[in-house]
Amino acid sequence: MLLRKRLIAVFTSLACMLSIMCVFGQISNYSVQVNKVSALSNLTADEIVSQMTIGWNLGNSLDSYNEGYTIDVAPSKFATTWGNPEPTKELIQTVKNAGFNTIRIPTTWYQHVSINETTGAYEIDQTWLDYVKQVVDWAYEEDMFVILNLHHEQGIINVSEFTDETLATASKYINNVWSQIAYTFKDYDQHLIFEGMNEPRQTGSSEVSEWGNGSEDNGYSWAYINTLNRQFINTVRNSTDSENNKERLLMIPAYVATSDVDALNSLSISSSDGNIAISVHAYSPYFFTMDTSEYANHEFPGKSGWGEDYESNLQSLFSSLNEVSESKGVPIIIGEFSASDFENTADRVEWAKCYLSNAEQYGIPCVLWDNNVSANGTGEAHGYIYRLTNTIYPNSADVLKAMMDTVGVTDYVLPEYQEYQAPTFSWDNIPIEDSWVELYKVESGKTIRLWGNIAVSDWAEYLNENYKFALVYDSTSDVELVLQESATEGWYRVTSDSSDDFIAYFTYEDMMSILDSNECALSDIDNLYLSATSSSATMYGLYAIPLSSVGTETTITTTDATTDTTTDTTITTTDATTDTTITTTDTTTDTTIDTTITTTIIVTDVLLGDVNSDGSVKSNDLLLLKKYLLGLSEESEINFTNSDMNGDNEVKSNDLLSLKKVLLGID
Repeated sequence: MLLRKRLIAVFTSLACMLSIMCVFGQISNYSVQVNKVSALSNLTADEIVSQMTIGWNLGNSLDSYNEGYTIDVAPSKFATTWGNPEPTKELIQTVKNAGFNTIRIPTTWYQHVSINETTGAYEIDQTWLDYVKQVVDWAYEEDMFVILNLHHEQGIINVSEFTDETLATASKYINNVWSQIAYTFKDYDQHLIFEGMNEPRQTGSSEVSEWGNGSEDNGYSWAYINTLNRQFINTVRNSTDSENNKERLLMIPAYVATSDVDALNSLSISSSDGNIAISVHAYSPYFFTMDTSEYANHEFPGKSGWGEDYESNLQSLFSSLNEVSESKGVPIIIGEFSASDFENTADRVEWAKCYLSNAEQYGIPCVLWDNNVSANGTGEAHGYIYRLTNTIYPNSADVLKAMMDTVGVTDYVLPEYQEYQAPTFSWDNIPIEDSWVELYKVESGKTIRLWGNIAVSDWAEYLNENYKFALVYDSTSDVELVLQESATEGWYRVTSDSSDDFIAYFTYEDMMSILDSNECALSDIDNLYLSATSSSATMYGLYAIPLSSVGTETTITTTDATTDTTTDTTITTTDATTDTTITTTDTTTDTTIDTTITTTIIVTDVLLGDVNSDGSVKSNDLLLLKKYLLGLSEESEINFTNSDMNGDNEVKSNDLLSLKKVLLGID
């Protein structure tokens, strides 16, 4: 499901647990034991599914992607790029308290994967993997069933047309990525469920419909999906020496996760595959749940403009799914279902009762799609839990109550809706330091319309590896810097690397990356602009923040009590890379000896986390430190002082954890 409606992002993070994986095929010995209230093991697929009462999707969060972002962009930026706040432990607790015992965490990986130049394997960025793991842990520790998947894998699994070449690429991708995911979660019991793909499909074929059942090419699409499902199953079962992964429930879809019986019957499932469930998405009946055409009817019970009876549609849907389940010998899970909010709460209540009653009859658990969008006149308003305050949308409270009552959940809490109160901008809350260089400031702020710009002067001497920029602003949307090249009329937009309340930070590396990708030299840039994006923004200031300290002059006077000797020492330093001259004059009582000692000292600034000494702290520092700890890099390849995050004169795994927290913005 896709919807990109901007909301105010609220930054809330908790510490991530350490799980280290180096390059693909070279796994560390570090592991994390996650405590469970009640561990599950030795259950069959049917036994696992029978315990799943009703589920909830963390939609439009970890599954969000942004083609303008690179792999180095902070995970929080990806998680919020479609307008939702970051997921929090409090949100997961709200979901659990609302009566859900299952949570599906749709996760997009392709923008967080790179190809190892040596092995040619796809590798997941460790920072993203840790971020995903933290969200999984919050739910897992609540004793919930957790479904983790590959979601919007654009250009790899979801491609314009299925071919033998795209099949080979997708197969390799699934093998490499699921091998790493399976290893990371090898110690998690049967509460954790893997879903191989989301809605695999052809997005631009003239022959096969994107949202059909995939039957138009004489079985090629069905065989294609079977091959990818087989790759997923074999990878998880064989990737690690883990009994948990051998008995883990694995969910597999047909083409586009359809509920079509013919497509479902085409699935290839072997008795040797272990615990398997079929994943189906069913926003049914469609002309009630999502359609906005002339054939839509948002009353329930009712009929579509085509004359289809809604209650009969649901009865037929679940009856046919049950037949498939019995034929294949595996359970079915509805991984996504919902009815968009068309300001028809009473009708959605009756729909929920009918939908889930039919599902209950055949023992099919359903996982509610929630994208945190309230009624907006479209078929994409699937907001149930308002994530800015972890309360229930008014139009969805009765719908959720009907759902819980229908599936037999009696102990649940639906917090009454509370509107989010955005913080108010104040200079008193902006931590401007004396070392910051002011490039632009308007005390009362200057408001510009969406996609508007403000020119900044005197910036050029600070756009280098020794500084990063801090933009002070107030807006409900992201803000950007724009580098403009007059000769070619090139406008290069730079996204913030990280942010605090009312401050967006931009690194030199990020700006150079944008220029390099456009084959533009920094010397060709004529102008720098502050820019709003999809909503208006009030710009207050732009500052250049030095990444290393500037030298100071210090006078130290000491007295030697035993010899009545007074020593005056003057230490003068300039820039960190400049030689330092120390002049010392010793004077005694009886004899005066003037001695001038000139010593050359190279003073090196400490930038904690800058493992590779490039003047910035980024994910490649994390990777280099991990390689060092795993014995894959020599000590000479790292800056030992910068790597010693806790100052204990040792570089160990706790320094790696501290660096990871810095990159994630966790205190």
